[in-house]
Amino acid sequence: MNGAAKDKAGAFAYQGVYRYLLRLIDGIDPGERTKLPSLRALGRTLDVSVSTVQAAYGMLEAEGRIEPIAKSGYYARGSTVFGPALASPDLLQRVLAGACQSDMDVFGRAAPAPRADALKALLRFEVELARRYPAGLCGVVQPCGELELRHAVATRYTRCLDDHWCADDVYIGSDLLNVLHMAWNAMQLQGAVVVVLVPCGWRILRTLQQAGARVVELALDAQGRVPLQRLQEVLAGHQVRLMVLGASFHAPHGTCIDDADKRTIASLLDRHGVWVAEDDTEGDLCFQGTLRFRDLVAPQRLLIFGSLHHLVGAEAPFAYLLSRHWQVRLQQYCLQRTTVAPPLRHKVLARFISGGSYDDCLGLQRDALQRQVSAFITVLHARLHERLQLASTAGGACVWARSRVPVDMRSVFEDLRRQRLLIAPGGIFSLQGHCHQHLRLNGCGHSTEQWERCATALSAALEAHGV
Repeated sequence: MNGAAKDKAGAFAYQGVYRYLLRLIDGIDPGERTKLPSLRALGRTLDVSVSTVQAAYGMLEAEGRIEPIAKSGYYARGSTVFGPALASPDLLQRVLAGACQSDMDVFGRAAPAPRADALKALLRFEVELARRYPAGLCGVVQPCGELELRHAVATRYTRCLDDHWCADDVYIGSDLLNVLHMAWNAMQLQGAVVVVLVPCGWRILRTLQQAGARVVELALDAQGRVPLQRLQEVLAGHQVRLMVLGASFHAPHGTCIDDADKRTIASLLDRHGVWVAEDDTEGDLCFQGTLRFRDLVAPQRLLIFGSLHHLVGAEAPFAYLLSRHWQVRLQQYCLQRTTVAPPLRHKVLARFISGGSYDDCLGLQRDALQRQVSAFITVLHARLHERLQLASTAGGACVWARSRVPVDMRSVFEDLRRQRLLIAPGGIFSLQGHCHQHLRLNGCGHSTEQWERCATALSAALEAHGV
Protein backbone atom coordinates (compact mmCIF):
# COMPACT_ATOMS: atom_id res chain seq x y z
CA MET A 1 0.00 0.00 0.00
CA ASN A 2 1.54 3.36 -0.97
CA GLY A 3 1.40 6.64 0.96
CA ALA A 4 -1.51 7.98 -1.09
CA ALA A 5 -3.69 4.93 -0.53
CA LYS A 6 -6.81 5.16 1.58
CA ASP A 7 -7.87 2.94 4.46
CA LYS A 8 -11.29 1.38 4.96
CA ALA A 9 -12.70 4.46 6.69
CA GLY A 10 -11.87 6.65 3.69
CA ALA A 11 -8.94 8.44 5.34
CA PHE A 12 -5.44 8.38 3.89
CA ALA A 13 -3.26 5.55 5.21
CA TYR A 14 -0.70 7.87 6.80
CA GLN A 15 -3.51 9.33 8.93
CA GLY A 16 -4.23 5.87 10.30
CA VAL A 17 -0.53 5.42 11.12
CA TYR A 18 -0.55 8.87 12.74
CA ARG A 19 -3.49 7.90 14.98
CA TYR A 20 -1.80 4.60 15.84
CA LEU A 21 1.36 6.42 16.92
CA LEU A 22 -0.63 8.90 18.98
CA ARG A 23 -2.08 5.97 20.93
CA LEU A 24 1.43 4.60 21.48
CA ILE A 25 2.66 7.98 22.72
CA ASP A 26 -0.30 8.40 25.06
CA GLY A 27 0.52 5.01 26.58
CA ILE A 28 3.98 6.18 27.70
CA ASP A 29 4.22 6.85 31.43
CA PRO A 30 4.38 10.56 32.34
CA GLY A 31 7.92 11.88 32.04
CA GLU A 32 9.34 8.62 30.62
CA ARG A 33 11.34 8.76 27.35
CA THR A 34 10.70 5.87 24.96
CA LYS A 35 12.06 4.86 21.56
CA LEU A 36 9.37 4.38 18.90
CA PRO A 37 9.37 1.58 16.29
CA SER A 38 11.59 2.04 13.23
CA LEU A 39 10.02 2.98 9.90
CA ARG A 40 10.47 -0.50 8.44
CA ALA A 41 9.30 -2.33 11.56
CA LEU A 42 6.14 -0.24 11.85
CA GLY A 43 5.50 -0.59 8.12
CA ARG A 44 5.60 -4.40 8.46
CA THR A 45 3.36 -4.31 11.56
CA LEU A 46 0.69 -2.14 9.93
CA ASP A 47 1.15 -3.47 6.37
CA VAL A 48 1.90 -0.06 4.89
CA SER A 49 4.85 1.37 2.96
CA VAL A 50 7.86 3.03 4.56
CA SER A 51 6.90 6.32 2.88
CA THR A 52 3.48 6.16 4.55
CA VAL A 53 5.09 5.66 7.96
CA GLN A 54 7.55 8.46 7.20
CA ALA A 55 4.68 10.84 6.46
CA ALA A 56 3.08 10.08 9.82
CA TYR A 57 6.37 10.51 11.69
CA GLY A 58 6.89 13.79 9.83
CA MET A 59 3.54 15.10 11.08
CA LEU A 60 4.34 14.18 14.67
CA GLU A 61 7.82 15.72 14.45
CA ALA A 62 6.37 18.97 13.06
CA GLU A 63 3.90 19.04 15.98
CA GLY A 64 6.72 18.60 18.49
CA ARG A 65 5.36 15.29 19.77
CA ILE A 66 8.45 13.24 18.85
CA GLU A 67 12.17 13.87 18.54
CA PRO A 68 14.48 12.32 15.90
CA ILE A 69 17.99 11.37 17.02
CA ALA A 70 20.59 10.70 14.34
CA LYS A 71 21.52 7.02 13.86
CA SER A 72 19.13 6.05 16.66
CA GLY A 73 15.52 6.71 15.62
CA TYR A 74 12.48 8.54 16.92
CA TYR A 75 11.76 9.12 20.60
CA ALA A 76 8.73 10.36 22.53
CA ARG A 77 8.20 11.42 26.13
CA GLY A 78 5.09 10.74 28.18
CA SER A 79 3.11 13.88 28.88
CA THR A 80 2.52 15.13 32.41
CA VAL A 81 0.26 18.03 31.34
CA PHE A 82 -3.10 16.60 32.46
CA GLY A 83 -1.89 14.39 35.31
CA PRO A 84 -3.29 16.59 38.13
CA ALA A 85 -6.60 17.14 36.30
CA LEU A 86 -7.06 13.41 35.72
CA ALA A 87 -6.68 12.86 39.47
CA SER A 88 -8.83 15.84 40.49
CA PRO A 89 -11.74 15.29 42.90
CA ASP A 90 -13.78 17.49 40.53
CA LEU A 91 -15.63 15.11 38.20
CA LEU A 92 -15.87 17.72 35.43
CA GLN A 93 -12.09 18.24 35.44
CA ARG A 94 -11.53 14.50 35.02
CA VAL A 95 -14.00 14.37 32.13
CA LEU A 96 -12.42 17.33 30.34
CA ALA A 97 -8.87 16.08 30.86
CA GLY A 98 -9.79 12.60 29.65
CA ALA A 99 -11.25 14.04 26.46
CA CYS A 100 -7.85 15.60 25.68
CA GLN A 101 -6.11 12.22 25.48
CA SER A 102 -5.59 11.26 21.87
CA ASP A 103 -5.94 7.51 22.49
CA MET A 104 -9.37 7.96 24.06
CA ASP A 105 -12.60 7.03 22.26
CA VAL A 106 -14.68 10.00 23.36
CA PHE A 107 -18.43 9.35 23.54
CA GLY A 108 -19.17 12.30 25.82
CA ARG A 109 -18.78 15.38 23.62
CA ALA A 110 -21.60 17.93 23.51
CA ALA A 111 -21.33 18.77 19.82
CA PRO A 112 -20.78 16.79 16.62
CA ALA A 113 -17.47 16.83 14.78
CA PRO A 114 -17.08 19.80 12.40
CA ARG A 115 -18.13 19.24 8.82
CA ALA A 116 -15.34 18.97 6.25
CA ASP A 117 -17.36 20.97 3.70
CA ALA A 118 -17.85 23.79 6.22
CA LEU A 119 -14.11 23.90 6.93
CA LYS A 120 -13.34 23.94 3.21
CA ALA A 121 -15.77 26.81 2.69
CA LEU A 122 -14.08 28.76 5.50
CA LEU A 123 -10.67 28.13 3.95
CA ARG A 124 -11.90 29.28 0.54
CA PHE A 125 -13.25 32.53 1.97
CA GLU A 126 -10.06 33.01 3.97
CA VAL A 127 -7.85 32.65 0.88
CA GLU A 128 -10.01 35.13 -1.02
CA LEU A 129 -9.90 37.69 1.78
CA ALA A 130 -6.16 37.22 2.34
CA ARG A 131 -5.63 38.19 -1.30
CA ARG A 132 -7.92 41.17 -0.94
CA TYR A 133 -6.23 42.31 2.29
CA PRO A 134 -2.57 41.23 1.83
CA ALA A 135 -1.41 43.37 4.76
CA GLY A 136 -4.22 42.15 6.99
CA LEU A 137 -6.94 44.28 8.54
CA CYS A 138 -5.10 47.06 10.31
CA GLY A 139 -7.93 49.56 10.59
CA VAL A 140 -9.94 50.58 13.59
CA VAL A 141 -10.06 47.96 16.37
CA GLN A 142 -13.58 46.64 16.96
CA PRO A 143 -13.58 45.16 20.48
CA CYS A 144 -17.17 43.90 20.23
CA GLY A 145 -16.29 41.90 17.11
CA GLU A 146 -15.86 42.68 13.43
CA LEU A 147 -18.79 44.82 12.29
CA GLU A 148 -19.45 42.65 9.24
CA LEU A 149 -19.86 39.54 11.38
CA ARG A 150 -22.09 41.32 13.89
CA HIS A 151 -24.26 42.54 11.04
CA ALA A 152 -24.49 39.01 9.57
CA VAL A 153 -25.58 37.56 12.93
CA ALA A 154 -28.11 40.36 13.49
CA THR A 155 -29.59 39.82 10.03
CA ARG A 156 -29.93 36.09 10.65
CA TYR A 157 -31.97 36.68 13.82
CA THR A 158 -34.15 39.46 12.41
CA ARG A 159 -37.67 38.23 11.58
CA CYS A 160 -39.51 41.40 10.62
CA LEU A 161 -39.44 45.17 10.94
CA ASP A 162 -41.08 45.06 14.36
CA ASP A 163 -38.69 42.37 15.65
CA HIS A 164 -35.29 43.20 14.26
CA TRP A 165 -31.73 43.20 15.54
CA CYS A 166 -28.89 45.45 14.48
CA ALA A 167 -25.11 45.05 14.62
CA ASP A 168 -24.91 47.18 17.79
CA ASP A 169 -27.01 44.51 19.58
CA VAL A 170 -24.44 41.79 18.83
CA TYR A 171 -21.28 41.04 20.83
CA ILE A 172 -18.73 38.47 19.65
CA GLY A 173 -16.70 36.53 22.22
CA SER A 174 -13.69 34.27 21.90
CA ASP A 175 -15.77 31.23 22.92
CA LEU A 176 -18.98 30.30 24.72
CA LEU A 177 -17.49 30.60 28.22
CA ASN A 178 -16.37 34.14 27.38
CA VAL A 179 -19.84 35.09 26.15
CA LEU A 180 -21.59 33.60 29.20
CA HIS A 181 -19.29 35.50 31.54
CA MET A 182 -20.06 38.62 29.49
CA ALA A 183 -23.82 38.13 29.79
CA TRP A 184 -23.88 37.36 33.53
CA ASN A 185 -21.45 40.22 34.20
CA ALA A 186 -23.76 42.65 32.37
CA MET A 187 -26.80 41.40 34.29
CA GLN A 188 -24.97 41.66 37.62
CA LEU A 189 -26.30 38.34 38.91
CA GLN A 190 -24.51 38.34 42.27
CA GLY A 191 -27.12 37.03 44.73
CA ALA A 192 -29.87 36.91 42.08
CA VAL A 193 -32.13 33.85 41.69
CA VAL A 194 -31.67 32.09 38.33
CA VAL A 195 -33.79 29.11 37.25
CA VAL A 196 -32.35 26.42 34.97
CA LEU A 197 -33.72 23.14 33.66
CA VAL A 198 -31.57 20.12 34.38
CA PRO A 199 -29.77 18.43 32.86
CA CYS A 200 -28.09 21.73 32.02
CA GLY A 201 -24.85 22.37 30.13
CA TRP A 202 -21.89 22.52 32.51
CA ARG A 203 -20.65 25.82 31.04
CA ILE A 204 -23.91 27.51 31.94
CA LEU A 205 -23.94 26.05 35.45
CA ARG A 206 -20.31 26.83 36.23
CA THR A 207 -20.43 30.42 34.95
CA LEU A 208 -23.64 31.12 36.89
CA GLN A 209 -21.98 29.71 39.99
CA GLN A 210 -18.90 31.89 39.42
CA ALA A 211 -21.15 34.94 38.92
CA GLY A 212 -22.55 34.40 42.41
CA ALA A 213 -26.10 33.58 41.25
CA ARG A 214 -28.45 31.51 43.41
CA VAL A 215 -29.22 28.68 40.98
CA VAL A 216 -32.57 26.88 41.29
CA GLU A 217 -32.68 23.62 39.32
CA LEU A 218 -35.88 22.15 37.90
CA ALA A 219 -35.41 18.55 36.82
CA LEU A 220 -37.10 17.42 33.59
CA ASP A 221 -39.05 14.19 33.84
CA ALA A 222 -38.17 11.05 31.84
CA GLN A 223 -40.12 12.34 28.83
CA GLY A 224 -38.38 15.72 28.94
CA ARG A 225 -41.44 17.57 30.32
CA VAL A 226 -40.95 20.68 32.43
CA PRO A 227 -42.41 20.46 35.97
CA LEU A 228 -44.80 23.38 35.49
CA GLN A 229 -46.30 23.16 38.97
CA ARG A 230 -42.85 23.35 40.52
CA LEU A 231 -41.96 26.29 38.25
CA GLN A 232 -45.07 28.16 39.45
CA GLU A 233 -44.09 27.52 43.07
CA VAL A 234 -40.54 28.81 42.49
CA LEU A 235 -41.78 31.94 40.73
CA ALA A 236 -44.30 32.61 43.52
CA GLY A 237 -41.82 31.95 46.32
CA HIS A 238 -38.71 33.69 44.97
CA GLN A 239 -37.90 36.93 43.24
CA VAL A 240 -36.52 35.21 40.14
CA ARG A 241 -34.33 37.40 37.96
CA LEU A 242 -33.56 35.08 35.03
CA MET A 243 -34.46 31.71 33.50
CA VAL A 244 -32.18 29.94 31.01
CA LEU A 245 -34.03 27.99 28.28
CA GLY A 246 -33.00 26.09 25.16
CA ALA A 247 -34.11 27.70 21.91
CA SER A 248 -35.68 24.75 20.06
CA PHE A 249 -34.83 21.62 22.09
CA HIS A 250 -33.37 21.16 25.54
CA ALA A 251 -29.75 20.07 25.48
CA PRO A 252 -28.22 17.89 26.85
CA HIS A 253 -31.49 15.99 27.36
CA GLY A 254 -32.18 16.28 23.62
CA THR A 255 -35.97 16.51 23.80
CA CYS A 256 -38.28 19.27 22.58
CA ILE A 257 -40.45 21.10 25.08
CA ASP A 258 -44.06 20.90 23.89
CA ASP A 259 -45.20 24.12 22.17
CA ALA A 260 -48.15 24.42 24.57
CA ASP A 261 -45.76 24.12 27.52
CA LYS A 262 -43.52 26.76 25.95
CA ARG A 263 -46.44 29.16 25.78
CA THR A 264 -47.33 28.42 29.41
CA ILE A 265 -43.74 28.97 30.54
CA ALA A 266 -43.48 32.23 28.57
CA SER A 267 -46.75 33.45 30.08
CA LEU A 268 -45.62 32.62 33.62
CA LEU A 269 -42.27 34.36 33.15
CA ASP A 270 -43.99 37.42 31.68
CA ARG A 271 -46.40 37.60 34.61
CA HIS A 272 -43.49 37.62 37.08
CA GLY A 273 -41.24 39.90 35.03
CA VAL A 274 -38.50 37.28 34.62
CA TRP A 275 -35.75 37.71 32.03
CA VAL A 276 -35.08 34.88 29.55
CA ALA A 277 -31.64 33.82 28.33
CA GLU A 278 -32.20 31.68 25.26
CA ASP A 279 -29.49 29.10 24.61
CA ASP A 280 -29.23 28.85 20.82
CA THR A 281 -25.88 27.08 20.66
CA GLU A 282 -27.53 24.03 19.05
CA GLY A 283 -30.93 25.45 18.10
CA ASP A 284 -30.32 25.02 14.37
CA LEU A 285 -29.76 21.27 14.86
CA CYS A 286 -33.37 20.55 15.81
CA PHE A 287 -34.75 17.79 13.58
CA GLN A 288 -38.24 19.31 13.40
CA GLY A 289 -39.84 22.73 13.16
CA THR A 290 -40.76 24.15 16.54
CA LEU A 291 -41.44 27.37 18.36
CA ARG A 292 -38.44 29.22 19.76
CA PHE A 293 -38.74 31.00 23.08
CA ARG A 294 -37.70 34.22 21.35
CA ASP A 295 -40.98 33.96 19.41
CA LEU A 296 -42.90 34.14 22.70
CA VAL A 297 -40.85 36.38 25.00
CA ALA A 298 -40.98 40.17 24.95
CA PRO A 299 -37.74 41.62 23.50
CA GLN A 300 -37.45 43.86 26.57
CA ARG A 301 -36.66 40.76 28.70
CA LEU A 302 -34.68 38.66 26.22
CA LEU A 303 -31.05 37.90 25.49
CA ILE A 304 -29.76 35.17 23.18
CA PHE A 305 -26.41 33.40 23.09
CA GLY A 306 -25.15 31.02 20.43
CA SER A 307 -22.13 29.83 18.44
CA LEU A 308 -21.06 28.14 15.19
CA HIS A 309 -19.21 25.35 16.98
CA HIS A 310 -21.71 22.71 15.81
CA LEU A 311 -20.55 23.25 12.21
CA VAL A 312 -16.92 24.33 12.30
CA GLY A 313 -15.69 23.29 15.75
CA ALA A 314 -12.47 24.73 17.15
CA GLU A 315 -11.57 26.33 13.81
CA ALA A 316 -14.10 29.05 14.70
CA PRO A 317 -14.83 28.72 18.43
CA PHE A 318 -16.34 32.20 18.62
CA ALA A 319 -19.70 32.66 20.29
CA TYR A 320 -22.06 35.60 20.27
CA LEU A 321 -24.53 37.41 22.49
CA LEU A 322 -27.58 39.33 21.30
CA SER A 323 -28.89 41.92 23.73
CA ARG A 324 -30.71 45.22 23.40
CA HIS A 325 -29.76 46.12 26.95
CA TRP A 326 -26.74 46.96 29.17
CA GLN A 327 -24.85 48.45 26.22
CA VAL A 328 -22.40 50.35 28.42
CA ARG A 329 -21.54 47.31 30.58
CA LEU A 330 -21.19 45.01 27.58
CA GLN A 331 -18.94 47.46 25.77
CA GLN A 332 -16.82 47.89 28.90
CA TYR A 333 -16.47 44.12 29.18
CA CYS A 334 -15.37 43.87 25.53
CA LEU A 335 -12.86 46.71 25.93
CA GLN A 336 -11.30 45.17 29.03
CA ARG A 337 -11.06 41.53 27.94
CA THR A 338 -7.57 40.28 27.22
CA THR A 339 -8.25 38.42 23.97
CA VAL A 340 -8.03 40.34 20.69
CA ALA A 341 -10.56 39.36 18.04
CA PRO A 342 -8.99 38.12 14.76
CA PRO A 343 -10.69 40.46 12.26
CA LEU A 344 -9.89 38.41 9.14
CA ARG A 345 -11.46 35.23 10.55
CA HIS A 346 -14.48 37.27 11.68
CA LYS A 347 -14.90 38.53 8.11
CA VAL A 348 -14.58 34.98 6.84
CA LEU A 349 -17.41 33.87 9.14
CA ALA A 350 -19.52 36.82 8.04
CA ARG A 351 -19.20 35.74 4.39
CA PHE A 352 -19.83 32.14 5.40
CA ILE A 353 -23.14 33.14 6.99
CA SER A 354 -24.39 35.84 4.63
CA GLY A 355 -23.32 34.04 1.45
CA GLY A 356 -25.50 30.99 2.14
CA SER A 357 -22.72 28.48 2.92
CA TYR A 358 -23.84 28.24 6.54
CA ASP A 359 -27.36 27.18 5.60
CA ASP A 360 -26.09 24.75 2.94
CA CYS A 361 -23.80 23.00 5.42
CA LEU A 362 -26.38 23.18 8.20
CA GLY A 363 -28.98 21.20 6.25
CA LEU A 364 -26.43 18.48 5.49
CA GLN A 365 -25.26 18.41 9.11
CA ARG A 366 -28.79 18.08 10.45
CA ASP A 367 -29.66 15.21 8.08
CA ALA A 368 -26.40 13.40 8.81
CA LEU A 369 -26.86 13.76 12.57
CA GLN A 370 -30.40 12.43 12.48
CA ARG A 371 -29.24 9.31 10.61
CA GLN A 372 -26.22 8.77 12.88
CA VAL A 373 -28.11 9.33 16.13
CA SER A 374 -30.89 6.98 15.02
CA ALA A 375 -28.40 4.25 14.13
CA PHE A 376 -26.48 4.75 17.39
CA ILE A 377 -29.69 4.51 19.43
CA THR A 378 -30.51 1.24 17.66
CA VAL A 379 -27.19 -0.24 18.81
CA LEU A 380 -27.62 1.08 22.35
CA HIS A 381 -31.18 -0.20 22.57
CA ALA A 382 -30.16 -3.68 21.40
CA ARG A 383 -27.35 -3.98 23.95
CA LEU A 384 -28.52 -1.84 26.86
CA HIS A 385 -32.33 -1.80 26.85
CA GLU A 386 -32.52 -3.69 30.14
CA ARG A 387 -30.04 -1.34 31.83
CA LEU A 388 -30.68 2.11 30.34
CA GLN A 389 -33.75 4.15 29.51
CA LEU A 390 -32.96 6.31 26.49
CA ALA A 391 -34.60 9.70 25.98
CA SER A 392 -35.94 10.45 22.51
CA THR A 393 -33.54 12.78 20.70
CA ALA A 394 -35.15 15.68 18.84
CA GLY A 395 -31.93 17.38 17.82
CA GLY A 396 -28.19 17.55 18.19
CA ALA A 397 -25.68 14.74 18.39
CA CYS A 398 -26.27 13.36 21.89
CA VAL A 399 -28.33 10.65 23.56
CA TRP A 400 -29.44 11.12 27.18
CA ALA A 401 -29.81 7.96 29.25
CA ARG A 402 -30.91 6.96 32.76
CA SER A 403 -29.91 3.81 34.58
CA ARG A 404 -32.95 1.61 35.29
CA VAL A 405 -31.45 0.52 38.61
CA PRO A 406 -29.33 2.47 41.13
CA VAL A 407 -25.70 2.59 40.02
CA ASP A 408 -22.48 4.35 41.03
CA MET A 409 -22.10 6.35 37.79
CA ARG A 410 -18.78 7.85 38.85
CA SER A 411 -17.32 4.36 39.12
CA VAL A 412 -18.85 3.48 35.74
CA PHE A 413 -17.12 6.54 34.27
CA GLU A 414 -13.75 5.59 35.81
CA ASP A 415 -14.09 1.96 34.74
CA LEU A 416 -14.68 2.98 31.12
CA ARG A 417 -11.92 5.59 31.21
CA ARG A 418 -9.43 2.88 32.12
CA GLN A 419 -10.61 1.07 28.98
CA ARG A 420 -9.94 4.23 26.94
CA LEU A 421 -13.67 4.99 26.57
CA LEU A 422 -15.04 8.33 27.74
CA ILE A 423 -18.69 9.05 28.54
CA ALA A 424 -20.18 12.14 30.16
CA PRO A 425 -21.62 11.16 33.57
CA GLY A 426 -24.81 12.96 34.53
CA GLY A 427 -23.21 14.50 37.62
CA ILE A 428 -21.60 17.29 35.56
CA PHE A 429 -25.03 18.52 34.38
CA SER A 430 -26.38 19.48 37.79
CA LEU A 431 -24.98 21.37 40.75
CA GLN A 432 -27.43 19.73 43.14
CA GLY A 433 -27.17 16.02 42.33
CA HIS A 434 -30.29 15.69 40.18
CA CYS A 435 -28.59 13.69 37.40
CA HIS A 436 -26.34 11.25 39.28
CA GLN A 437 -28.08 8.21 37.69
CA HIS A 438 -27.74 9.55 34.15
CA LEU A 439 -25.17 9.87 31.39
CA ARG A 440 -24.82 11.53 28.01
CA LEU A 441 -23.48 9.71 24.96
CA ASN A 442 -22.41 11.03 21.57
CA GLY A 443 -21.65 8.37 18.97
CA CYS A 444 -21.26 10.70 15.97
CA GLY A 445 -17.96 10.32 14.18
CA HIS A 446 -17.46 6.76 15.45
CA SER A 447 -17.77 3.51 13.53
CA THR A 448 -20.36 0.80 14.18
CA GLU A 449 -17.55 -1.32 15.68
CA GLN A 450 -16.76 1.45 18.15
CA TRP A 451 -20.45 1.76 19.04
CA GLU A 452 -20.58 -1.97 19.74
CA ARG A 453 -17.44 -1.80 21.87
CA CYS A 454 -18.82 1.13 23.85
CA ALA A 455 -22.20 -0.55 24.41
CA THR A 456 -20.60 -3.82 25.50
CA ALA A 457 -18.19 -2.14 27.92
CA LEU A 458 -20.92 0.13 29.28
CA SER A 459 -23.23 -2.79 29.93
CA ALA A 460 -20.51 -4.62 31.87
CA ALA A 461 -19.63 -1.48 33.86
CA LEU A 462 -23.25 -0.79 34.79
CA GLU A 463 -23.65 -4.37 36.01
CA ALA A 464 -20.39 -4.24 37.97
CA HIS A 465 -21.19 -0.98 39.76
CA GLY A 466 -24.86 -1.42 40.53
CA VAL A 467 -25.75 -0.54 44.12
